[in-house]
Amino acid sequence: VFDGTLKQALAVQLGQSPYLNIFPESRTQHALRFMGRSPDERLTKDVAHEICLREGVKAMLTGSISGLGSHYVITLEAINAQTGDTLDREQVEAESKEQVLKSLDRGASSLREKLGESIGSVQQFAKPLEQATTSSLDALKEFSLGQAAHGRFDDEAAIPHLQRAVDLDPNFALAWATLGVTNRNRTNDKRAAECLKKAFDLKDRTSEREKFYISAHYYEIATRQTDQALQTYEQWKQTYPRDAVARDNLALLYQITGQQEKGLANAIDAMQLDVKDPYAYQNVAGSYQLLGRYDEAKAVAEQAIEKKVEPWSIRITLYYVAYIRGDQQAMQDQLDASKNGPGEPVILWLNADGECARGKIKLARESYAHVVTSSQAKGYQGFQDFARLSEAICDLDAGYTQEVRPLATAMLSKAQDADIRAGAAFLLAAVGDSARAQQLADELAKESPDDTLLNKADLAVIRATLALQRNQPAQAIAQLESDIPYQFGAGPRSAGYEPFAIRAEAYLRTHDGTNAAAEYQKILDHRGLDPVSPLYSLAHLGLGRAYALQGDNAKAKSAYQDFFAIWKDADPDVPVLKTAKAEYEKLK
Repeated sequence: VFDGTLKQALAVQLGQSPYLNIFPESRTQHALRFMGRSPDERLTKDVAHEICLREGVKAMLTGSISGLGSHYVITLEAINAQTGDTLDREQVEAESKEQVLKSLDRGASSLREKLGESIGSVQQFAKPLEQATTSSLDALKEFSLGQAAHGRFDDEAAIPHLQRAVDLDPNFALAWATLGVTNRNRTNDKRAAECLKKAFDLKDRTSEREKFYISAHYYEIATRQTDQALQTYEQWKQTYPRDAVARDNLALLYQITGQQEKGLANAIDAMQLDVKDPYAYQNVAGSYQLLGRYDEAKAVAEQAIEKKVEPWSIRITLYYVAYIRGDQQAMQDQLDASKNGPGEPVILWLNADGECARGKIKLARESYAHVVTSSQAKGYQGFQDFARLSEAICDLDAGYTQEVRPLATAMLSKAQDADIRAGAAFLLAAVGDSARAQQLADELAKESPDDTLLNKADLAVIRATLALQRNQPAQAIAQLESDIPYQFGAGPRSAGYEPFAIRAEAYLRTHDGTNAAAEYQKILDHRGLDPVSPLYSLAHLGLGRAYALQGDNAKAKSAYQDFFAIWKDADPDVPVLKTAKAEYEKLK
């Protein structure tokens, strides 16, 4: 029961210190692979010493536990990793197995003082392990196994261990939080919110660092108070300046909320703190792509693969860059590389959206079906729902409005997720089912009053679409005011290009070609935000209509031709394409 458990407990105790930078488990696993060893290999003192020399680690902590009658003796030793000299040593005794964690606490706190941390800091950041984690060694054992799998990006394997940890100790706050995060990564959002709510209620039983982890993820995932989550991550970053995790999460959240420069800055900081942090590579590459710096995005992603520190999500960036550049072979390479892996449904989803964006609607529908099949095989319920939502939006953008209402209705009969219901409400609003759309919007606002992006972006888009249906373009534009701070956000939680497209359509209806053109140009100027969105190619068509309103036929024809070039291999009977061709003939 002590195997791995006491190592995890010691890491939690030492990790409370703002002055110590614990070498990440992910980097240990990477170093073992680089040495030709299994990433799961048990670390002997000699192997650990070699890792320290290779990675430039300053100090190595070794620990042992041995029986002495009915007692246990725990020995901790800090060794200069470069010279092999002992820096300090601590030995404590436990009267029984149940007292081992308390004894380890005393020993770790004493060692922190001997290594130079002030007594005041140790007292402030040294919550007892029984409170910071759990008093159950068996629960801590399961948590350590789950945490190790989570660190390998294997959340499917992590969840059963984490579930057993909370079954053994229902008050194990950090295990509940990690269980919530792993479920979120598996797109089980309802379960994720339940687990994080439980962790948040128990957060006073954790260390300061774990309290930040729990609170930030609770605000981000459970209540979806984005601004509160950002504030908590920033406090975490200030309190633990050597911790890359806060910066990793800040980078992602700034991407979602449209603060792309801040996202890049935090991602680069995380990479500098931990040069082998896979999340940092994911976020740096993603930020460069979102900012339209495609060469740098591709270089960072390829660097991650070369160094073997890539998460599967790095393939998303590589696919996006290949799509933007029209590199069919590179796109296929990413599809092949993701086959049967955890990211397969996501890359298939991007591929389906990309086909829709080029007017290949029949092929896109087949591809969306493949996303659903792949998601079902992997137990990704969320991806199945989002694939169906994307297919319905594809039909809407292509002009197949008669298919949209039954698809939206079918989604509502199954989905409980707020994002899916908001998407269905938008679809119903767009095809004229105003009463049902309004009812859904009101329900969502009442159920989730604290959800920042739902209220500021998603519901604003629904209400603006309803205003357009009532032929109130000025009201539509006014409804979108709340989205402006988040309008350059990216990811499934952002409203994407929709606010720009709605504003542009509203201006077209008021015969304001200048402002309509400006809105369409915002889409074209920020392609990295959503490279495979059908609204990007349709922005060329919208721009042509805006120039035609201004009486500039030359620019109008050029914009139409740009649209036709993107849709050169489109299905010939797509309604929006037939309409565009008729409009172009009138211009000629």
